[in-house]
Amino acid sequence: MLTFRRVTACCGVAAAIALAAAVGAPGTLAASRIPTRPVSLRRGATVQLIKDTANAWQISQGNGVTVAVLSTGVDPNAVGLQGKVTIGHDYVRLPYPEPIEGTIIASAIAGSGPTSGSPIGPIGRAPQAKILSIRVLPESTIPGSRAYLRQEDWQDIVASAITEAVNSGAKVIYDTLVGYESSQALEAAVQYAISKGVVVVCDEYGFGNDRNAPLYPAALPGVLGAGTVILPGLPAPSPTLASPVNESILVGAPGDQLFASGPDGADYYVQNDFAAGAWLVGTAALIKSVYPDLAPALVARAIALSARNHPPGGYNTTIGFGLINPDGALQQASALTKLHDTAAPGPGVVSPSARLVSGPAPGVIDAVHHPRAKLAAFGGAIAFGLICLILAAVLAWRWRRPVAAAPAPAAPLP
Repeated sequence: MLTFRRVTACCGVAAAIALAAAVGAPGTLAASRIPTRPVSLRRGATVQLIKDTANAWQISQGNGVTVAVLSTGVDPNAVGLQGKVTIGHDYVRLPYPEPIEGTIIASAIAGSGPTSGSPIGPIGRAPQAKILSIRVLPESTIPGSRAYLRQEDWQDIVASAITEAVNSGAKVIYDTLVGYESSQALEAAVQYAISKGVVVVCDEYGFGNDRNAPLYPAALPGVLGAGTVILPGLPAPSPTLASPVNESILVGAPGDQLFASGPDGADYYVQNDFAAGAWLVGTAALIKSVYPDLAPALVARAIALSARNHPPGGYNTTIGFGLINPDGALQQASALTKLHDTAAPGPGVVSPSARLVSGPAPGVIDAVHHPRAKLAAFGGAIAFGLICLILAAVLAWRWRRPVAAAPAPAAPLP
């Protein structure tokens, strides 16, 4: 039922430089980093996304927000993550090898960029956010891990991890363990998180015979998901994996490679669904950094309203409302904070503090009056009609003649 992620380890400084040139350091955008080939619609979207990201980082880089990563665990000593990682519960109960998957995801979300140990370094989508690592998946290198996944009640694991993340102060949760069936415990945990103002993001990828079928918890109300799009001018994923097509997709986000740090200083790429998820999680973290009390539904609305490159009709199940726009999402969130949950005072508006108490009796209701003669005539006509119906029924019953019984069939000859 469950499969592991597609993680492609690609070492090399040249590739790291290519990504740094495409995205840039927080808060900066050099002209040389804009692609030089002819600009098409999609290439224009790439340039615009780079600008939107740089502008968003001028407002916030995720300061004060903890993102819970529900995956294989995170190495707290990875480049760009030192001092940012808190280790939560281990729900796997299997050997703990180097946590590659969880570390590179955390790096793509909250990597803080160049350090003395790595002049280039990874740059996360919310580079000043902190990470809460909760282990819900074994690394694929563990013998028998697939059998473990088939046997374990994974819904209870994810439910417990979500609850722990909320109680530990996370404002955004990214869950990478998904399946085709939900449970009461999983649904309750998601609703608990949303009720506490926590944004829940789920990985979106297809597997099995029906890759477009609803995945859980992604398909639960209030959970956010990103469809994967590929933008030119950024390092393309290898291989390119198709994104699922279903109604749990909020927006599209780049699946192009993001340079990331792994355990022991190794360089990796995050790509496809993990990269798209990092963009969505990072954008949600930026919003919660500036507007910590904004409800998850309004965070989702800000991301949806700000999306660029809308599909025909404004929404589809491939890229949702369009390409993610971090800067626009912050602007929309600012506008949404001005919404009130009560009507503005004015004529006909009752104050929220009003109470239902005793008071003077209401006045006489001025009902519609009809002439008595007219009402009497209608009443008499109705009574006359009823009498006629009763009389007709009685006469029909009295005049009904009995029907002769048909003769019995003759007995067959012996």
